[in-house]
Amino acid sequence: MSTAQAIREIVEGAPARSFFEPSDFEGTTRAIECELSRLAAHGELARTRKGLYWKGQKTRVGMPLPRPAEIALKVAGPGGGLAETSAVHALGLTTQVPSVDVIAVPGRAPKQIAGTRFVSRSIERRIHGLTPLEIAVLEVLRQGPVAVEAPWSTVETLVRTLISDRKLRGVVLATQIQHEHHTGTKERWDAMTTADRTGIA
Repeated sequence: MSTAQAIREIVEGAPARSFFEPSDFEGTTRAIECELSRLAAHGELARTRKGLYWKGQKTRVGMPLPRPAEIALKVAGPGGGLAETSAVHALGLTTQVPSVDVIAVPGRAPKQIAGTRFVSRSIERRIHGLTPLEIAVLEVLRQGPVAVEAPWSTVETLVRTLISDRKLRGVVLATQIQHEHHTGTKERWDAMTTADRTGIA
């Protein structure tokens, strides 16, 4: 089977709202890029960024592109997630809608994407395999009470519930906290756990 045919079969079999990068396929760089470009030219894929393609839902007027935040989260890769007000809003802790979505990237921030803003965070977030939800919680801790439209105890209750429901890994978060460079993040986590009344860690 040729590289082009293999790529077509993978793309055809993938669900809508899938991203593709040349590294997802086997073959020479030239052959892969040529076939991805051909698929984009025929409306089977949409090129969202250099080296990044998107398979959306086909419509009579074309293929709608993903939201900028979706592209940015894909570019951020493992250990990336919503940051600052975007994270607070995603957790339902503020009604303030950010003018642009802020994305935390483990390590060096890549080139900005229109409609979003990247911020650099600890590379250990990727090493420890943090989920987007765990990253959002870290970002809320970083922002502190001033960003939350409720008593800070609401955050404590939320974190306790998410850990109890096994949606957050308390041990992993506790380990990651030691690598966070923001002092307030560590202090707020310690305040939530030291009293031994939250069941967080």
